[in-house]
Amino acid sequence: MDLSELHPHGVAGLSDEALREFLASAVNITQEDRKKNQILWYQAASAKAQAIHDSTARITAAGGGNGSSKTETVLVEMIMRATGVFPYSQRHLIKQKFRGPIQCRLVVESLTTTLEPIILPKLMWWRWTGVDAQGGDRGHWGWVPQDALIDGDWQKSYSQKLRILTLLCRDPENHDKILGQSTIQCMSVDQDPSDFASGEFHIIMHDEPPPLAIWRENEARTMRVDGVTYLAMTWPDDPSINVDWLYN
Repeated sequence: MDLSELHPHGVAGLSDEALREFLASAVNITQEDRKKNQILWYQAASAKAQAIHDSTARITAAGGGNGSSKTETVLVEMIMRATGVFPYSQRHLIKQKFRGPIQCRLVVESLTTTLEPIILPKLMWWRWTGVDAQGGDRGHWGWVPQDALIDGDWQKSYSQKLRILTLLCRDPENHDKILGQSTIQCMSVDQDPSDFASGEFHIIMHDEPPPLAIWRENEARTMRVDGVTYLAMTWPDDPSINVDWLYN
């Protein structure tokens, strides 16, 4: 059924079979749109998660146990600011948070065991992450909208060699207007600290605390562009672990 040819007043005159077809088509369109633009329907998991989005601090830390949505929250924060595609629930932050095309750095624990199998699938629009079957309430498709990719193609946007994801940055108030390109550079804490000693970044996200030397190098990368740092971390079980330096 071609929904574009159906007038709203015509729905009442549909047969039972035609009405079922109409509803099935509408559901399929809605599900496909959600799949390609999942970030638009994002809702913060809790008041504390929303506080991460509302924060204007230079350094913002999100601490919690496994499955507490800390990584998801910070990933959404970075993607909405890099693409200009703000969730409906976060549009009140556009004037405060949007800077146009930006450079980001994402630091994970391991390129092979964290970035490739866990983090990148959370960004791929066609990949499902969640408890429920695909399209269920408890889960989400990848946070990067398909039309934020170059030609809508992940392979054209993500350089496996450089581990850089290039995203189209759109005007949040005029989705058809492309302002330029943002980048997300992916690195890991097992790299040498000297590898982090170049570039300027508007957003740096640490997925779990890095060694102090890497933290300091990244801190310097944000200074000249008035950038911000996010840290998503699981609270350590060992009380002897000292994380006081995070707040210096």
